[in-house]
Amino acid sequence: MNVEVICTPLSNYEDIVKDLEDKFSTLDIDPNVLLVFFTDTVLSDHGKVLAYLRDRFPDTKMAGCFVEGYTTPNETWASGLAILLVDSDNVDVFYAKGKDAFKKIGRDVSGWDASILIFPLFYFPGRFEMLRFYFSNIYHYTKYISARSLNDKIRVLREYSDALESRYVYPANKVLRSMPEDTDIIGMNLVPLEARIGFPKIFVNYESIGRGIVAVCFKGKLNASFHDVFPERGDSFEETVEILRNTFPDAEIVRVVKRGVAIGEVDGMRATKFLEAKVKALREMSKDEVLSKLNDGQFQMVTPYALAFVSEKTYGCSLLGLAPYPLGIYPSLFDMDCFYDEALFLGEYYNLKRFEELFKCKRFEDSFDLFLIDHNVFPMFGGRVTEIAEYAREFCQRHLGLFTSCPSIRLKRMEKRYMSEIEEGLCFTGTGTSVILEMKL
Repeated sequence: MNVEVICTPLSNYEDIVKDLEDKFSTLDIDPNVLLVFFTDTVLSDHGKVLAYLRDRFPDTKMAGCFVEGYTTPNETWASGLAILLVDSDNVDVFYAKGKDAFKKIGRDVSGWDASILIFPLFYFPGRFEMLRFYFSNIYHYTKYISARSLNDKIRVLREYSDALESRYVYPANKVLRSMPEDTDIIGMNLVPLEARIGFPKIFVNYESIGRGIVAVCFKGKLNASFHDVFPERGDSFEETVEILRNTFPDAEIVRVVKRGVAIGEVDGMRATKFLEAKVKALREMSKDEVLSKLNDGQFQMVTPYALAFVSEKTYGCSLLGLAPYPLGIYPSLFDMDCFYDEALFLGEYYNLKRFEELFKCKRFEDSFDLFLIDHNVFPMFGGRVTEIAEYAREFCQRHLGLFTSCPSIRLKRMEKRYMSEIEEGLCFTGTGTSVILEMKL
């Protein structure tokens, strides 16, 4: 396998092309796959850059998306773009669109040693579709509060959950669990720090695919590893709750009415009203504020407040961020059916140095390493994210690191009792995760 990385921090189309051409001319590689990762500074020109790459590599398969930043052995940037060029018969790209896209992708992925799935956890379609989402939420919440029994409420939540999954949400654990067991699956499940209409953007063969899933599949000598920043989980619900309370001292137990990817209430209140009651400085946004911020690309998806759900299957935990959105029924980014109805409300915080542990999981010395780091490190730690680049340089000879949303994994066997292992061999939580794929050269 021959692998090269080219990156440019520049944002203007003409400057990008000149810089890329200069760097391409120094490479001795004829790639059959390009993986292209844009940052927001290239948003206005990314279409022209894709057209340039298509003209330059017309017979090369391509996949990519937007990320918050990237790091190489020599530099770390939150601007421009990074390109991974791969020359190998043991790499291929597949994609599918629509509600059941992950079922088709599962068939494509079967038989490969490892696969990186790129998909939106929540897709923000056009303005009309977002209005449809808002009014559907009102309609289902009206049915919810009119329900006469808990079972009736659950039926409404199931109905709304199905509607969310049909148009907006790919639940991370549902996607990963549907993949074949013979393949290690890395989830590059996307939620931008600041959302806008038409995001997350995912690309295949130089075109945006809208709401869909891309699989970049690998064969050969590979090693996929995962890490989260939390203590190991307990052996019971009570033990995991105690560990979480020791980690987040202000955590408190709440009762949640939920089904699928829909939350009807937290301690008897709408999730947003519950959050307002706990955090007096917060105010529920209006519909017009949300649409305006989505149009401007300034709709905040990051929040320090979360519900921590404990899994009935493993006693692991997954965090779901809470923000003051104007919603009656609150959407989840993972399927909550296998979690207890009691959860913890907490404020998220962790130590940046815990990310160093990911690189200590490495098995190969002579490898190219592609790693994913939770992009919440940007709002939490600012310029200190360069410390992660220093950890990588200590353990990795050749690498490309991407800062993206809460990477997940599904492995045949886990090395530790990770807190975020919410189903056997499947890890997902809303913050503090990282993944590395080693490709032996």
